[in-house]
Amino acid sequence: MNFVPVFSEKLPERECGFTLVEVLVALVIVALVLAASLRATGVLTTTQQSLRASTMAAWSADNRLAELRLAHVLPPLGRTESPCPQADLLLTCLVEVSASPNPAMNRIDVWVGLQSEPEHSLAYRIGFVSALP
Repeated sequence: MNFVPVFSEKLPERECGFTLVEVLVALVIVALVLAASLRATGVLTTTQQSLRASTMAAWSADNRLAELRLAHVLPPLGRTESPCPQADLLLTCLVEVSASPNPAMNRIDVWVGLQSEPEHSLAYRIGFVSALP
């Protein structure tokens, strides 16, 4: 028996590879992913710098409170402002000493901010200082 094929003409073979449209769509997707990752990296860098400044400001506030406690002398009442740099950050410490209900102790409020923006506080600490050893 002789079988006759239904399609007698030969079908053209499909070329291997991608079309121009497929390549362009892939490039657009890759570009969007790269743009999103670049934006995320920028946000992470900004967040890291802010966290570093806040941490160093908190250290400066803690240091100022420790200095006042170790003096074993009641500091005078009022406000004082002085530089308190940490590493490469130029910080300013604002210390306010006020009376407490206990006459042997004073309340200490410490605000720390950048010297370029002293009105913006990066750290705030409250402590008490006693003249007693």
